[in-house]
Amino acid sequence: MGRLGYFGHSSADGTMFWKRIRRYYPAGGHSYWSVGENLVWQSPSLSAGSALNLWIGSPPHLANLLSHQWRQIGVSAVGVTAAPGTYGGQRVVIVTTDFGVRH
Repeated sequence: MGRLGYFGHSSADGTMFWKRIRRYYPAGGHSYWSVGENLVWQSPSLSAGSALNLWIGSPPHLANLLSHQWRQIGVSAVGVTAAPGTYGGQRVVIVTTDFGVRH
């Protein structure tokens, strides 16, 4: 996202986030599979506490954080010195949290 200058759940090519996640977190032989995602960015920096506070203040993001269905989590924080596009060439930190369940 930072390198390509976009921000969104869909990939730069328009692929929905769950299809991207499925490549790394396959349904396999499970009868149920589901994923969720929280994203946030801020310039010039973003702490873990600030990211969490922003998500808590957003009902859909808070719902992901509090959902009892999730059994796995993946977290990524990326800093980009001069992010193009949406970020206007600023230094940014982008945090992505993906939630998953398979059973």
